[in-house]
Amino acid sequence: MPLSNPTSADHLAAEAGAFEPQRVSNWSLEIPLDGQDKDVIIAALEAFKLPKITNEAIELHFQNGVTFVAGKAKTDQGSLTVKDIVDRDVLGALVRWRNAVYSVKTGKIGLAKDYKKTCYLVLTAPDGTYQRQCKLIGVFPPADPDYPDLNMTTSDKVVLTMPLSCDKPDWSDSINGIV
Repeated sequence: MPLSNPTSADHLAAEAGAFEPQRVSNWSLEIPLDGQDKDVIIAALEAFKLPKITNEAIELHFQNGVTFVAGKAKTDQGSLTVKDIVDRDVLGALVRWRNAVYSVKTGKIGLAKDYKKTCYLVLTAPDGTYQRQCKLIGVFPPADPDYPDLNMTTSDKVVLTMPLSCDKPDWSDSINGIV
């Protein structure tokens, strides 16, 4: 549908309700952890880097030219950043999930069925209405959360960042075909 005036921004966030921009702050991450851990992490959310799928490019040579086709798909690592809350066990929630992957006490690696989770990134409109979601399949923390360097010369909040491996981020149930 062509715009009536392509040099005007009148169509953006218009009174009629069209072209409302998605804000980077209107989201939540649902992680199905046990007990209070799920609620504690949701309440402490700070930032999330969505894993991205890429395909290796395979070169096909023929005489004077080269063309490419898609090779294996690989999901890059994402990360979750949360605020460390003094009166809630945010660090403990992350460590308990990580301990299901690898136990420092026993030296054992857990079974995937016990640590891999299907999570949902939920993006909302600024009024809180649901817009779309990304199903994150096979999510687990491959490393301990990064705790920041402690420093008595600043009053910054403590944020914990933990890498997240993901088998597949799947937007397909959320895409409605509007272009």
